[in-house]
Amino acid sequence: MKRRNLLTAISMAGPSAMPAAQAPAVPRRAARTTGPEPTAFFYDDGRHAAGLYQFAPPLTAADVTYSVDQLVASGIDTLFYSAGPEGGVVQYDSRVAAKWGDNVDVWSHEIFYRASRTLHQLIAGGIDPMKVLCGRSREKGILFLPTICVCIQGGDRKEDSGLGRKSNFAYDHPQYQVGPDRDPRASKPARFFGPARFSFLHQEVRQERFRICEELLTRYETDGIELDLSIDNNFGPFCKYGEVERLAPVLSRWIADLGAVARKAEQSQGRRKRIYARIPAVGVDGWNSIGFDVPAWVSRKLVDGLVCLTTYREMVDQDMDLAPVVKLTRDTGCRVLAGFDGNLGRQVESSPPAEMIWAAAANAYDRGADGFGLCEGMWAPNGWPWIAQDRDTLRLLGHPDLLAAANKVYRARSMARGATFAEGIFRARGPVLPRELAEGESLDVPFRVADRLDRLRAVDRVAAVRLRVRFANLEPSLNDVRVEFNGRALPDAMARTIDLHFHVIKPGPVNPYGYIYEYPLTPELYPQAGDNVVRVTLAKRDPKVRIPFAVHDVDCSIEYRLHRHFEQRPLEY
Repeated sequence: MKRRNLLTAISMAGPSAMPAAQAPAVPRRAARTTGPEPTAFFYDDGRHAAGLYQFAPPLTAADVTYSVDQLVASGIDTLFYSAGPEGGVVQYDSRVAAKWGDNVDVWSHEIFYRASRTLHQLIAGGIDPMKVLCGRSREKGILFLPTICVCIQGGDRKEDSGLGRKSNFAYDHPQYQVGPDRDPRASKPARFFGPARFSFLHQEVRQERFRICEELLTRYETDGIELDLSIDNNFGPFCKYGEVERLAPVLSRWIADLGAVARKAEQSQGRRKRIYARIPAVGVDGWNSIGFDVPAWVSRKLVDGLVCLTTYREMVDQDMDLAPVVKLTRDTGCRVLAGFDGNLGRQVESSPPAEMIWAAAANAYDRGADGFGLCEGMWAPNGWPWIAQDRDTLRLLGHPDLLAAANKVYRARSMARGATFAEGIFRARGPVLPRELAEGESLDVPFRVADRLDRLRAVDRVAAVRLRVRFANLEPSLNDVRVEFNGRALPDAMARTIDLHFHVIKPGPVNPYGYIYEYPLTPELYPQAGDNVVRVTLAKRDPKVRIPFAVHDVDCSIEYRLHRHFEQRPLEY
């Protein structure tokens, strides 16, 4: 098994990366089987990229396989591919489930209408997208695991019928809906976790989902399935909150029954059938609160891997707390994958740039993850299809040794522009920016760094390390702001102040107005491997201003040289 550890990765990167050798790391757990396992993965929702939405019908099999072809030589070894959306319909030629748009006569959504027409056109022409994708993935050496929603949405046929996303099963059984829930945690549901979601306590609901999973394991030459225990990457219980203790053993038994199907399919097809589960990156208390008995799944070997996601969608979370799941799975053979999904939502970049993704991956491996991947459904930071820069981003995700000396931007958690922080059912760890400060107040802002800068500095590989703090509604000459880093005061003379008051850039005037304080860090101030803290104190506030002062962003940029004395651009002219 490929136990990934960033500390070990640097030590094994060769003499140019490390001044002294270290003993090899002991693997954290023993693998249940030999052979490749998901490490660098990509989740495709099967709709937004390529055929169903972006290509004009009719489509050919080659149009379908582009979802696999774009991953070839990208560094991605595993494709998780959605079998269907949240309303119970599927996106392939199923014999046991309704297909997208089977029950629609008049459409109310142009793109969904196109998706249904395209899907039915392919199937009528003898092209089953699921079969085509299985074959292409096998041909190109990429593991292929369909992703299936475990919890589905019911609904009102009059309201939703023109969308095609919900099956007759979802429409015709309102008695299976969870319904109104008086528990306080149900007062702020995630997007799809309202009263219309189906309760998994009903046997008929479990059987409907089971048949689809069984089909994907036995009828198709998949490499297993991913059980998506979220809806649109948000989490909640598949029942009322007061019923989660009843749900836990029912859900565990259902997964165990799927495992028996997978083992039989392995025998009949002669290929490994994995069961992965998508879960929130929380601990046992958090899992118990929504009826997920993850310890039982691991100890009873019901799952082969866990795909951990942040519980905060409207921000970039580079430091999911993987400690509980890593500890739980130690020496069990169950793999831990970190799924990256977040909205940067800044004026220049709406998606996290490569350096932020690499920082998140480095932190995940440093926390003990076995793999890292993108779970957005459609990842298109520069538009779609991808450009070469996007594939360069993906290329490093399965290689912590390459990530060790890759440029990075580590960033404290801050909400996307326009988003309002709602803690939801899981409590946030530490402050979430932006955060307002009154005169005399201080704020500690933590962020985690995986890099061992002292080691790479010893071989003259560190080019620059910059700490940046962005303030909203600040004029430096009229206020007194003090910044400390890991307990050491950063003098004003050290800061490079960057004016953002009505600074017009390509997207328009910068917003919010304010300043960036950028500190070029000297070696004695470099961030430490692990947790770091920036403390901001508003010592004095301009009394003529009533606009709230806020700490908007905190980040640390690390740049490396390819080799000592080597500069990428040695000449300017």
